[in-house]
Amino acid sequence: MMRKEYRDLVICNSCQWSASLLMDSYTFSKCPNCMADNIEVIPVEDYEKYNISVNKIRGIDVEFSDDRIRSM
Repeated sequence: MMRKEYRDLVICNSCQWSASLLMDSYTFSKCPNCMADNIEVIPVEDYEKYNISVNKIRGIDVEFSDDRIRSM
């Protein structure tokens, strides 16, 4: 039986700091980089992968894709 993986994408909307939050790991109420309380948590499914790019003008761009398509 496969165990469900738990992970979230955590992004600070103030300074664009980001991290993958894994099961039973630290929870963020403030950004560890700039101490702002402007944290956003985005749930990520087991089959999803994401790519993050940062642009000084546009900010953070997160692209999600379905990893199941590649493995079929």
